[in-house]
Amino acid sequence: MSAPRADRERAASPIYRAGPSVLYRVLVGVLLLLLAASLLGGMLLALLVPERPHLLLAAVALVMLVLLGAGLCLLLRPSFRVTTRGVEMRGLLATRRIDWPDIAVVEIDRSLMNRGAVVIVTRDGQRATSALTGSRFALYRGESTFDHGQDLLQPARPARAAIDTHRRFLHGAL
Repeated sequence: MSAPRADRERAASPIYRAGPSVLYRVLVGVLLLLLAASLLGGMLLALLVPERPHLLLAAVALVMLVLLGAGLCLLLRPSFRVTTRGVEMRGLLATRRIDWPDIAVVEIDRSLMNRGAVVIVTRDGQRATSALTGSRFALYRGESTFDHGQDLLQPARPARAAIDTHRRFLHGAL
């Protein structure tokens, strides 16, 4: 087995992960339980009517429960991961992985809505922004908004992790 192939097949070690905080996960779980309890109660009431059960109403409540549950679970999916292999940006429905050899530079977004977010610029000029790493999602990640500085353009934890790991890669330390 050759060395380059062994490097490619080697598992990526996590360095940093930005995602929903524990408090946010608990709140989403409680909300899901409340919705499930109310919709299941409605289904039982619709099915247990003595004269004639309302099957259509129970089916609608079940469909609503499944759709709302899936929607709430999608809220917990977005994340930004820095590993020894590269960067992984996971959105609501799509995931994008960029390996360190493909990354030219890691920047900070200056736009109004994504201020302070990590921007990965690839060697071919494409720009990938992770909105989750911006200043407005700091509380969602369980981090302080003060990490972004007064102007919200200072590198916070996600940006520092990506920049430091990219520097280590460029110096051959990974």
